[in-house]
Parts: sequence; C-alpha cells; structure tokens
Amino acid sequence: MELNERLLSLVADIYDAALDDSRWSTTLSGIVDLAGGQSGGLVRIGAAGEAVISHAVSVDPAYIQSYIETYEPFDPSRGVLHAPVGQIQTIRDWIDVDEFRTTMFYNEWTRPQGLEDAANILLDKSAEGISRLSIMKAGGPVDRRMYQVISHLTPHVQRAMLVRQKLQQQNELETNSVSTLDALRTAVLLLDAEGHITHANASARDFLGEGEILRSVRGRLVTNDLNADRVLRQALAGTVVGDRAIASASISLHMTARDGSHYVGHLLPLTAGRRQRFGASYDACAVLFVSKAALDTIVAPDLIRKLFKLTPTELRVFLSIVEIGGVPDVARSMGIAETTIKTHLARIFVKTGTKRQADLVRLIAAFTPPIKV
Repeated sequence: MELNERLLSLVADIYDAALDDSRWSTTLSGIVDLAGGQSGGLVRIGAAGEAVISHAVSVDPAYIQSYIETYEPFDPSRGVLHAPVGQIQTIRDWIDVDEFRTTMFYNEWTRPQGLEDAANILLDKSAEGISRLSIMKAGGPVDRRMYQVISHLTPHVQRAMLVRQKLQQQNELETNSVSTLDALRTAVLLLDAEGHITHANASARDFLGEGEILRSVRGRLVTNDLNADRVLRQALAGTVVGDRAIASASISLHMTARDGSHYVGHLLPLTAGRRQRFGASYDACAVLFVSKAALDTIVAPDLIRKLFKLTPTELRVFLSIVEIGGVPDVARSMGIAETTIKTHLARIFVKTGTKRQADLVRLIAAFTPPIKV
C-alpha cells in the first residue's frame, strides 16, 4: 500500500513538472529513490546528434561534463535509441556484463561512481531528436523492484514530456509572433468586442504614448477621430452578433489627428476560419492595423511618380494633399491658385484610379515600408 501511495504521489509530481520545469530535478530524484537507483538523468539528443542532459540528480557535475564531452558516444545505453519507445532496457540488453567491464566507459566513467547497471527508456523519437530517461543502479543489476516502479511511471513521464514539448512550442510561437509584430512599422492592436486592448505591438505602444490618434482609456482603445471611433465600435459589436458581412471582411478607417496628419486603419475580424484560433490566443475578436499616411522619403516618391506617370508638379500636389490636407491649404503652401491645384488633383485621380483625397491617403500608406529600419 505504501508503494502504491508513493507511486500515485510521484505521478502527480511528474505532471506538475510538465507545467513547471524547475520541478523536474525534485521529481527525478523521487523516481530514482523509489526505484532504488543511485542517480538519474533526462537526456535529449538533437537531430544533429548532440547530447544535452536536461536534468540530472546525484551525479557530480564533473561527470556530467565529461559524459557530454567525452564518454557519451561510448555509452552502451545509446542502444536505446533503436529500441521501441517506452520499452525499458538495461546494459545487459546490449552487451555482455564481462565485456562491459572491460570497456573504457565502464572503467573511466561508470565504475568510479560505483555504478553497475542502468534502466533506460526511450521517451520520444521524432525528426527533431530523441529523449531518454536513465536510472542508474549501484551494487548490482537492475532488479525486479526497479523494473516494476519504472514500468508504472514510464507512461506518465512520456505524457509529461509531450505536454512540456507542446508548451515550449507554444511559447516559442508566441515569442516569435510578438517579435514579428514588434518589427512592424504598422501599429497592430488586438481588441476584444468592447474595444479593450489585449495586445499592442511596439508601434502601437508608440502611437498610444503619443496620443495623437490613438489613446487607451482604462485599457479601452479610443481614437481621436470621432467618425472613425464610431465605425470602429459598430464593427466590433458586429463581430459579437455574428454579422457575416463584418465577420469576413476588412473594414477601412480614415483617421485625421488633431494636428491634421492622416492615418489609415484596417480592422480585420478574428471570428472566422483560421483567424479564430489566433484571436482566441489573445482573447481578441479583431485586429486593428494603423499606419500614418507618410512616405518613406528615400523610396516611395520616386516609385509613385514612375508607377502612375505623374509629372513633377502632380507629384508635389499628391504629396502635399497627403501631408498638408485640403486644397486651400495646399494652394497656400505651394503658392498656386486653388483652381490650378484642383486641375492637377483631377489628373491625379485619373492616373491613380482614385476618386477622393482619402483614397490618396490610403494609397500613400500602401507604399510605406512595413518593417522598421
């Protein structure tokens, strides 16, 4: 009964360790003690063949180092790499005892530690590498009790390792996603149905800090453009009630800051298809992309001029409309009559396939490099 109670306690510890990597050493020590071993280790061998001891108990650090640097290739326990996953194997499954005692590995690494045998289990095997558990025994071969204890615990260790790998993959994915989002020049804000910000990338945090176009009020996104703010609220509400038109389409927002500068926003619902899984990981129902309608002064003007076959004056009017605003302000800035500006603007509309000044703002935003430099 005592053995069963200790086994049940260890099973709980194993799954706790899957969620908290710092618990593995204590849990591994409990496995070694209950099995009657002297020491133990969790070994990971990568796709390139490099061995890493993830956790080890009751092994002198010098022996761990020498194992990795020198003795691992000579360890007969490597034979477990070719065994079925989950099967317990000992030194005697790969080499005669008398022959084993003549090897360099035994005389220089195993015997100095007082070890005679080891139970080895291949926990998982994939293209990324393998994991194995080794419980080493002193004073004789692996006995029935050790085999019984390890047999009971092996399936749980396997599942725990699988859970751990999945969590690590998820963490790596989230870390990479955050790094990628932070590299974007475009502000990216993940929002719930009430407009609360569940995640903001670096550019979005800059926008929020400046407060020129976007603000956070008790965690809720507010835009300084009243019309855009109204459209944003309606769209977010639509994702909740299942509006099909809203659930699948991107909604464009043209926003003007207090200083007159222009911004373009695109709200993309995350309530359908593959987007839904991404949104769920951030408790978000939509993602808002916001960029300032400003040119990359080195690349974009020349590209726009060549692409739309604009004259130098038309290009100046195009850029001024975006940077300054309406026709009267542009006319004053350029020292040209308003009627002349309107004539140039009409030609620009034809050449660019646009109809309104707001369309020109969106067009400019499309030429802004997405990655920060």
